[in-house]
Amino acid sequence: MPQTITPELLKTMPLPDWAADASKDDYGKLLIIAGSARLPGAAILAARAALRVGCGTVRVAAPKGVASYIGVVVPELMVLPMPETEDGTMARSALELLERQYKPCDAAVIGPGLDNHDEVNELIQQIVPKIPLPAVIDAQALTTLAAPSLDTPVDYGTNQAARIFTPHPGEMSTLIGREVDEIETDRENTALEFARTRNATLVLKGRETLIAAPDGGLYRNTAGTRGMGTAGSGDVLAGVIGGLLAQGIEATTAAVWGVHLHALAGEAAAQDKGDDGMMASDFLELLPYVLRELRSETSG
Repeated sequence: MPQTITPELLKTMPLPDWAADASKDDYGKLLIIAGSARLPGAAILAARAALRVGCGTVRVAAPKGVASYIGVVVPELMVLPMPETEDGTMARSALELLERQYKPCDAAVIGPGLDNHDEVNELIQQIVPKIPLPAVIDAQALTTLAAPSLDTPVDYGTNQAARIFTPHPGEMSTLIGREVDEIETDRENTALEFARTRNATLVLKGRETLIAAPDGGLYRNTAGTRGMGTAGSGDVLAGVIGGLLAQGIEATTAAVWGVHLHALAGEAAAQDKGDDGMMASDFLELLPYVLRELRSETSG
């Protein structure tokens, strides 16, 4: 049976207690590999979410055609313009430039808004097995890394560092080669099987999102609201988890806290705006307030 995420549970998984003289260098450096001409907003949402949960520095690697725009929208970012294809997606020649960013960073988010393109898919297949950083694998990266079944050997780089996969049921179906109905009928066992066989943390999104850990831990989030089923919500979640991961927080702890913070921020936004017409940016902006309250509630 999964453990329901509550403040009491989170007390057993505490966030870092920062010193009064802590700086952005202490709060972690996150690399986000994201964005395309068609989906620049995904990179923006993920980056802002990471900053809103206290990540010290966020670097966004995006196709050069949209990189400067992303930097103007979020001036707190370090923007890394990457070579691009004629379609405005990241080109395979970006690999060497991306690899130079691994050493100065503490964690990565790979996938939001990358869009489907042969060169993008090739990049993902080269990056994920080798990147020596804890990484959130989201969106297009999930589709690219699909395997026919969980019995199929794959290299997700978990011998390099922790991996957190964040699929919704449709992406999970592609990722493991099972029908959505089969996954939804047995969500708990499916999540645990993936986490165990892939040696990775899984965030299986849904009305009650599940977090499965490689050691057999299973957690259920019951917070949230229907209004969160909106465009960009997953990008925000990826950024939240990545921002926590960059702060040196263990992968499963980052996933559990990230999912719950994301859900509570959605509830807070719904109280103000209602579920109908609520946007991902509405609850993104409430993340610092929810984090402050939850820190207070779980301290001591």
